[in-house]
Amino acid sequence: MAQSPIVSERRRTALVLGGGLAGISAACALGDAGSQVTLLERRGFLGGRAFSFPDAESGWDVDNGQHVFLGCCSEYVGLLRRLGVLDQTSLQDHLSIPIIEGGRTGHLWSAPLPPPLHLAPAFMRYPHLGLMDKLRLAYGMHKVRWTNRAKNREALQQENFLSWLRRHRQTQRIIDAFWNLITLPTLNSPAEHVTADMGLMVFQEGLLRDRHSADIGYARVGLTALVEDAALAAIGEQGGEVRFQTPVLAIEMEGDAVAGIRTSEGLLQADAYVSALPFDTLLEMLPAQTSATCFFQGATALRWAPIVGVHVWLDRWVTDLEVVAFLDSEIQWLFNKSLIQGRPKDEGQYLCISLSGAWQYADVPNEELERRFVEELRRLFPAARDAQVTRVLVVKQRQATFIPDPASDAGRLPATTPVSNLFLAGDWTDTGWPATMESAVRSGNAAARAVDGWLENAKGASLAQALEG
Repeated sequence: MAQSPIVSERRRTALVLGGGLAGISAACALGDAGSQVTLLERRGFLGGRAFSFPDAESGWDVDNGQHVFLGCCSEYVGLLRRLGVLDQTSLQDHLSIPIIEGGRTGHLWSAPLPPPLHLAPAFMRYPHLGLMDKLRLAYGMHKVRWTNRAKNREALQQENFLSWLRRHRQTQRIIDAFWNLITLPTLNSPAEHVTADMGLMVFQEGLLRDRHSADIGYARVGLTALVEDAALAAIGEQGGEVRFQTPVLAIEMEGDAVAGIRTSEGLLQADAYVSALPFDTLLEMLPAQTSATCFFQGATALRWAPIVGVHVWLDRWVTDLEVVAFLDSEIQWLFNKSLIQGRPKDEGQYLCISLSGAWQYADVPNEELERRFVEELRRLFPAARDAQVTRVLVVKQRQATFIPDPASDAGRLPATTPVSNLFLAGDWTDTGWPATMESAVRSGNAAARAVDGWLENAKGASLAQALEG
């Protein structure tokens, strides 16, 4: 029978499906609000699509992809603070990114000035654009800052960001040397594949909101090590539990409510259910009649975009740069994992090459990618030409993030659903943010608030019925 809150002093219960950041944040928030939470995770570890794994050959914990957060990621930072692990991350005291083309290095950096003037010194000195393009870029940034996304949401959802940029006098050179430099890694797609609304959001929130909003942060340990033990402790302290190796087999319904979650352990029941599953997995778990409704069919509009990481270990240090972007190389962004994690130089150096929107690499054999990118490292860094490569590891995430294209707006479902006791979380839901760690945490917090409100309303209705009886 479908479960519903009853008038008693018993503790409210919630089942959270999925142990990624969305599920972790939902579970912690629900526990803090007084619910007894059980989190189900199909694998033997937490993290979802932001996890790490031990690589025996190198001796490192390897992230499934290079994840960063920005100074504007307030709810992700809040979760790390809630878990007591913020000190295991580092955050720039101001934005500073070296950008290299043809051996010439420019910098995107934030000056101690109020926005948008904090970027002006960097733009004036940026060597990869000529004077006229710098003036056009300044005009484009002005238009970005003052575009009212809320007022023009429908139109901005229908137009792609490339079209918007061209309408506002941005040349292909500016798009290549600046706009896509940021759009591609943050949205995992270039400007032509994303909505103008989402492209504008990235620059309004990430670069223009204040001078620290684009400061770059990283975990100084593996992503799983960063959150797993702390999340288990936080959920356990509230009387909840995490069940590993417990995949969801089906979401079973009775009427317009969830009756329970079918697992290998049987049917698990609770007052409320939060799905923090990927959009395609959610549709597979729902009964066919439910997933075929207009509400849930919206999620079929979402499509996946891949990310590829090429991890390279060398017997010596070849660069002191912590992070660097390239304009004239297949290497989009390079992260110095040895420096980020504070490892001594006598261990050699571990570099991570991050390739976003990586459709062109997803089906290339790993051996070919290893060869190409080691050669490219040696071309870009003279010190690498005499270094011995001790290990190369290619990690492909074919389903890394959804593509925020014009069709995606219909697929970003809200936290509440037509199923009375089913709530949604996940970076793909309607958070207003792209598919990032920040979006995942925001979605979990939003789902927890929705559950808490629903449980309180249902309790009040049940109490009224009991009093009337």
